[in-house]
Amino acid sequence: MFKKHECERCGSKFSKVEELMHHKQVTHEQELYMCNECNVGFEGMEQMRDHAKKFHSYNRMKGKT
Repeated sequence: MFKKHECERCGSKFSKVEELMHHKQVTHEQELYMCNECNVGFEGMEQMRDHAKKFHSYNRMKGKT
């Protein structure tokens, strides 16, 4: 069967969109570290910290004022 639905994050392919959506929820949603300031998701904590240092007050990301 032709698999036309591709995950943009990892390249896995699925024949049904429902399978792709399930894959994304199970495989990728739990991996994201969310920026508290702008709600952007990152695959790793270090990437999120680098983002926070560059675009936001890093102390605010840690819950400090």
